[in-house]
Amino acid sequence: MTPRDEMNETTRRQFIERAAALAAASVVLPPALGALRSPPPALAQGPVGPGAPFGAYQSEIYIEGMTARGAGQESNPPFTTNLTDLEKVASEELSAEARRYFLAEAGGAAAARANARALRAWRIVPRMFIGREERTLDTTILGVDMPAPVILGPVGRQDLADPQAESATARAAAGLDLTYVHSQRASQPPAAVAAAAPQGSRWYGFDWPDGGEPDLAALAGAQAAGCTHLVLSPPQPGQRWAPLAAIREAWTAGPILLSGIQNVQAARMAVRRGFEGIVVSNERGRRGAKPNGTIDRLPKIVDAVAGRAAVLFGSGVRTGPDVYRAMALGADAVMIGRPYVYGLALDGEAGVTHMLRTLLAELEIDLAIAGIEDHLELRRNALVRD
Repeated sequence: MTPRDEMNETTRRQFIERAAALAAASVVLPPALGALRSPPPALAQGPVGPGAPFGAYQSEIYIEGMTARGAGQESNPPFTTNLTDLEKVASEELSAEARRYFLAEAGGAAAARANARALRAWRIVPRMFIGREERTLDTTILGVDMPAPVILGPVGRQDLADPQAESATARAAAGLDLTYVHSQRASQPPAAVAAAAPQGSRWYGFDWPDGGEPDLAALAGAQAAGCTHLVLSPPQPGQRWAPLAAIREAWTAGPILLSGIQNVQAARMAVRRGFEGIVVSNERGRRGAKPNGTIDRLPKIVDAVAGRAAVLFGSGVRTGPDVYRAMALGADAVMIGRPYVYGLALDGEAGVTHMLRTLLAELEIDLAIAGIEDHLELRRNALVRD
């Protein structure tokens, strides 16, 4: 294999499986064998944040299952670790109403397929002979220290996925030290989520007012509940920017980001209007007959912003390699939405945690495959495009 060979999903997963087996055989298996006659010890269930390698989760699953089988027990992850299959698995558990809300109404299947195709077209360039035993994903986004460049984006009506809804998601995010963005359309108020996860990093996702004045009471409630950053959806076509002044006056907690950025002109406009961050996503205009994959627009937008605002990416990220691709193309962090809701539907808070740990493990292992020690080292030459 030459340094320019692409790595497909099958090859990457084979690497993960072999790495897990090697770790089990060479590090953990000898002491574990001596304990097979007693119940297997509980493996660490805590965060995979600072001080613990993200990639260890794959080995943890393998070893826990192996030792449990040796003791005549069963131990399996709550659901698949193949995140590309997660939507299919979750759709079998979701109600018809939930499927409409999360799968159809949230942009439509055409947009999801376009984003997935565009992401897959960017291939990771492996560099197998560069040792990177220790890797870091730590980052700081708009003043918030994060153990990884992954943010849980705003998704409304999570009660359709699980009765504990947004509270369960916020607890899972807080347990991993990840930032959670609470949607204005949530099934629970910000105060309830703050009570459920008081130590978690919380932002607020606010919809552009359809007409008239913005909901200032909602902004006040979010700030009172500890939300520090505002993620503002863009105006619909034909709407004016007049409400922005009232929103800025009401939001005093911290930075404001504008989502739904799809082109260079919109990105430059956001910078001129003083937004501290943008989210590159096809949130608006994505219901057209032929939506385009947004990842292809990211590099030019990053160049146009030129460090004057944080650039987040939020369209179609489903797996660790997707995060890697967005980072290599210049994103400061990514926002995920549907995948954690699928985890919520399959196993509540534990399902969200499992989904996130799987994604973070994939991302760290992808860095190892590419010979990258720090994700901030990623450049566009880390990818090739079909």
